[in-house]
Amino acid sequence: MSPQLKKLIFKSAIFILSLSFAWWVIKGGYLHSIIESIMPLRIVAEIVAGILYTFFLTSPISVAMLIVLARDNNPIITAILAGFGAVLGDFLIIKFFKQEVSTDLNLVSKELHLQKINKLLQIFHLDFVTPFLGAVLIASPFPDELGLMMMGVSKLGYREIAILTYILNTAGILLIVAPVNLLS
Repeated sequence: MSPQLKKLIFKSAIFILSLSFAWWVIKGGYLHSIIESIMPLRIVAEIVAGILYTFFLTSPISVAMLIVLARDNNPIITAILAGFGAVLGDFLIIKFFKQEVSTDLNLVSKELHLQKINKLLQIFHLDFVTPFLGAVLIASPFPDELGLMMMGVSKLGYREIAILTYILNTAGILLIVAPVNLLS
């Protein structure tokens, strides 16, 4: 097994641990008490939750934070502020981790033979599928790194990336916080 593949497996294991930690934090009520203590700084907490929403290791914790924040706040305002934080997180990904993410994606693409799938999509004129799946990944609580690369954001300017990721992340966050707010 190549060292790159071992590194990718290690990152996946850490992500699973992060999911487990987020579940434990929610079930134990620890996150709720932390957020209640910083409630006067609710705006900051929502922006931080948005920043964490975009990263591979912290997206489960972010969703847990958003669930707790959504219980007591207006879901639209929470989504708007967290969406702003998510844009900041996406720019951090693009600025600092672009090369590492690109290397990981090339490895996954090679291992899963995704080049063949892309060629088939081109033959059947379904080229829009990959950017569409990238947009769905950005809007979802899954980490944005893969979605950003699938959408080919390297061809876009910073303003276009900011608008696109803001809309997608805000919509995805709203889909998380609105039902929580309605059910609580």
